[in-house]
Amino acid sequence: MKIIDIKAVTYRFPIFLGLTILVFSSVSCAKKKSEQKDGTLMELRSVQKSHTWYYFTQDGFEKCDLPQKAPAVPEKPWTEAVRISSAGSVPSTEGGANSYQAYALVNHGGILAIKNDGVEFFKDRSIFTSETADSLVFSKGVPIFYLYKSTFFNQLQEPFSQTAEPTQKPTHRPFLVEFNPSAKLFFPLVSYENLHLAREDQVTGYVWNGKTWACSAKRKPDANRFEFSYFTWEPYVQLSELSPALNTEDMLLFKPSSEDDYKKLILPKLYNSAPEKVKELLSPIPSEFPFYLIWRDESGTTPLSYYQSGNGASPVSAHGIEAPLAGYVACVFADGTTYIKKTAADSQTVAFRLPLMPAGYNYGEVAIAGNYLYVAWEQTIFYKTGRSGFISVNLEDVLAQATAAKDKKQD
Repeated sequence: MKIIDIKAVTYRFPIFLGLTILVFSSVSCAKKKSEQKDGTLMELRSVQKSHTWYYFTQDGFEKCDLPQKAPAVPEKPWTEAVRISSAGSVPSTEGGANSYQAYALVNHGGILAIKNDGVEFFKDRSIFTSETADSLVFSKGVPIFYLYKSTFFNQLQEPFSQTAEPTQKPTHRPFLVEFNPSAKLFFPLVSYENLHLAREDQVTGYVWNGKTWACSAKRKPDANRFEFSYFTWEPYVQLSELSPALNTEDMLLFKPSSEDDYKKLILPKLYNSAPEKVKELLSPIPSEFPFYLIWRDESGTTPLSYYQSGNGASPVSAHGIEAPLAGYVACVFADGTTYIKKTAADSQTVAFRLPLMPAGYNYGEVAIAGNYLYVAWEQTIFYKTGRSGFISVNLEDVLAQATAAKDKKQD
């Protein structure tokens, strides 16, 4: 769900036509802050194009010169628009060179499966047509996401697809769906019925810690009000072994919960409680700068969020990620300001700015595969989304420019 206004961007770097790169040592937080204050933070104008733009079509995605030059599309509420709603890198160091290293969930579209050498798009109309897809997590390296329907923006559509014959029982309405990378197919794991929810109920969000699922659900008993419920559940078996057709009592352990307990799980934590690797990556950012960070770690579970109030101005949203297969940690702000670092010992942190987009366009979800960074972009008009797509950035090019700038400075 969208949580803050990502249009309120105040954190600016000098803008160039291509990528703007800032290079600094990552030996210690104190040293980086000292370098920044002393004015030794270097700037490098990009001498070659290190990025490629893509936009979404009815059947997949295509290249474009610039986001604003992609074909215009009807504006839709963000829950109903084709856009990257969630993305992440596979949180496991296992897997061969031919395995997918990252995924991006395309709402009302399908899923982008990303390798070091390119991107593939997989879709399933029975899964994505009528439902909103969001909240990507990973179990044993396999991507899993959930489905819901906006009761405000999607009132005219029936929940999920029905069977062709009216005499047949309605199909199970999926709640959790996995994309199997070997079969390259989507498989429902848990249904709304398995959660003891009616087909018209909606799961408004969940938090998964690797063992327990905490869910919030709402129903509309009449035209004038909503009712919310909160519960947790744990599967008795591996997630990949679940099926909507199984008996709920044989596969899931339920416990009631409360609104207060659920809020404790979803509310952002103070930034000073973030992992040290996060604070090290973002240490050049002054404490006066307000931002809201969604951080996806190596666990594959629900990302955690952190908040720095700063000077009290509107916070800028950011997405951070650990990509163990690729060997990077990175953070991308909505305005394109990016911090990235290799996980190898003694590696440098590099900050660069993604290409400037027109007003009303923002960067979003992040994934890394091999030496390529993938960042979602979309055109936002209040609560609606217009054009959308993603940008890929060749990190080898960026880091090579950073190394050249450092060597030149030392000479």
